[in-house]
Amino acid sequence: MSNYHAFADDCQAPASSVQQVVSDIAALVRSAIHAMVSPLRQARARRTTVERITGLPAHLLADLGYERDWDGSIHPVRGEDA
Repeated sequence: MSNYHAFADDCQAPASSVQQVVSDIAALVRSAIHAMVSPLRQARARRTTVERITGLPAHLLADLGYERDWDGSIHPVRGEDA
């Protein structure tokens, strides 16, 4: 056997095992689920925040960085440069 062939045989990447393939598939499924659930979690966090601050008076809203609009809705305070 020549040195070239011996070296080429050593450099062959090993075939993926069944455990590795299953692990890769599980990682893909996990990342897809995370991508789908993340916006739902963020929406729930926003809704929870709004529910908590709805009953607060205007001066406490201002302390937290929010303001109440004329129709009663609550919005984050915009900066001067906005």
